[in-house]
Amino acid sequence: MTRPVLFLHGGTVGGWSWAGQLPAFDDRVALAPDLPGYLSRRDEPWGDFGAVAARLAAFIDAEAGAPVDVVGLSLGGIVALHLAAHHPQHVASVFVTGASVLPYRPSMRLMNRVALALWNRRFDWAGMARQFGMESAEAERFVASCPPISRAKLTEQLREVYPGGVTRLEDIAAPLMAIAGEREMRYFHDSLEVIRTARPDATIGLAPGMHHAWNAEDPALFNRILRSWLDERTAHPELLPLRPTRS
Repeated sequence: MTRPVLFLHGGTVGGWSWAGQLPAFDDRVALAPDLPGYLSRRDEPWGDFGAVAARLAAFIDAEAGAPVDVVGLSLGGIVALHLAAHHPQHVASVFVTGASVLPYRPSMRLMNRVALALWNRRFDWAGMARQFGMESAEAERFVASCPPISRAKLTEQLREVYPGGVTRLEDIAAPLMAIAGEREMRYFHDSLEVIRTARPDATIGLAPGMHHAWNAEDPALFNRILRSWLDERTAHPELLPLRPTRS
């Protein structure tokens, strides 16, 4: 019997962002909830990563009733690592991409300050809809639902993420695969180095030609790589090796 799979979204979207994956994994119970504070759960508090992981553990009990394979992108990747470290009985394996484990660099903090300043501006979300390749009706629905979380709750998240080390990686016992897009900023490649040092048995790789949200950029590639991991616990041959950090 195949295990359920739990998809955890990034910090500017919601569970809808896994639309390119859910049909490809319909042989499993596939769950893609909005995280607390986002969209359908907008009225819920964020709190901190510990509280979010505890609520997800309860969600897994209610909706899956068994340990799940957890898939997380960006913010969802951090949540997935935290869930695996603190609720190991709920997690069969972890697949993360673009997960931050290092302190944010000054340039990244500056970009977030700009994003927060524009958080309630419709034109900014319309631009994001174009980046996701949404058609007009879909884009209109997306923009109407934005922002997906309040500026205050996002600030809570960032306050916890900025120093790095949200999760003690050595405490994760489940099989772990960590990926970044080949064309992501070096920070995310360096985060993979940290994960590899903490978990030498982890499967590490780069998605060829991809940027941060590559589940939407190339859903077919994402699904092939994820399928190899979920079904066989192997690295898909299209993955590239992580190049050594420049000294």
